[in-house]
Amino acid sequence: MAEKKVLVVVDVQNDFVKGGVLPYGFPARDNTGDIEKAVKEAVEGGDYVFATRDTHHAGYHDTLEGRKLPVAHCIAGTKGWEFVPWLEELSHGKVFVVDKPTFGSTGLGKIIMEQCARDGNMIGEIRIAGYMTSICVLANAVLLRAQFPDTRISVMSGLCGDVDAESHHAALKVLGMQQVDVL
Repeated sequence: MAEKKVLVVVDVQNDFVKGGVLPYGFPARDNTGDIEKAVKEAVEGGDYVFATRDTHHAGYHDTLEGRKLPVAHCIAGTKGWEFVPWLEELSHGKVFVVDKPTFGSTGLGKIIMEQCARDGNMIGEIRIAGYMTSICVLANAVLLRAQFPDTRISVMSGLCGDVDAESHHAALKVLGMQQVDVL
């Protein structure tokens, strides 16, 4: 069995990038090009790439999240729900897509395990990038840590974005406490 790396790209969707309805504020510069480079390198290197997609529906405001975060975002079928263009293109065959109705995907780890087992591979490392560091990146990293207790998991901090610098750095500190490496 070969050991393979896994890259998880969290919620790189139109609503979360600069110009979206809930854009990250930190870093101030647009880092989607850096994420694109990492994804393309992973694909070209034969690594697995999984992209989560925050997915809500018309009744979003009636959910707990909708009441606490009243900005409707990532409504299935809308432009804001779609991946940024380069990731949308890659999601048709080169990237595995995992829709998730809340911050973290409870099924992501199982999907990763099943795909690797189907291909006869073992997971050597899981790297994570995306938006928002203190919400969805953190939630997915913690869920993956629980499912892969002996696998190196790292968050690529320069390939993440968050509401502000304070939230981003607080999340990175918590991730370190969860034995997730911060790169």
